[in-house]
Amino acid sequence: MDGRRIYLMRHGETLYQSEASEGALGNGALTERGSEQIAAAALLFRGVALDRVYASPLARAQETARIIAQEQKLDVLLTEDLREITPHQDGLAGKSIADIFREVRRFFQDPETSWDDPYLGGESFRQVQERGVRFFNSVLSQEDWQTLLVVAHGGFNNAMLAYATGVTNGRLFNIEQDFGCINIIDFVHGRPFLRLANFTLYDQLKMKLRTHSLDVILNLLRQKGIV
Repeated sequence: MDGRRIYLMRHGETLYQSEASEGALGNGALTERGSEQIAAAALLFRGVALDRVYASPLARAQETARIIAQEQKLDVLLTEDLREITPHQDGLAGKSIADIFREVRRFFQDPETSWDDPYLGGESFRQVQERGVRFFNSVLSQEDWQTLLVVAHGGFNNAMLAYATGVTNGRLFNIEQDFGCINIIDFVHGRPFLRLANFTLYDQLKMKLRTHSLDVILNLLRQKGIV
């Protein structure tokens, strides 16, 4: 079972907001542009023999995974271990979206944020990596697959790319995860190797992607008058 591969994706563009709020900024569906990003990726994946498709239970990740899974006539398997880094809900009470977003940006952009700092009073980056590794170890113990698609989130993916490159300490891992991006982690002799990071089919040379993904989200929220 050598040379197994996990395609690790971030969900497509979303505004995050929904009535059933989950996480710091909500659990919104994909925007029209987000759906287009993933539909294009689904065509790319037609040439890939996927054995299974896994996704975070959050709506934006589920929707992303379904678009690709339908092309392959596969079901989407949901697992809690793929959730985005989770804040403590009590720490969000009474705060505006603008205030929450400032705290989110501070956590991910502050060079002093450590692996053990709680995210808005909730999980640490280290805890996210631990549950991600638990998921990886679980699927690697199964011998009935060669290639998987896993759809998760920016913070979660960052933790797993750190794991793939042997980073478990220091400042937070600074690998960008643009909406709808594709990463590849190969496993050779049981060891993870990062084959590809943050590939976006819709802007392959990142000509229009020059800011932090959180700033992209901020601009989207401003355009909609949310912040």
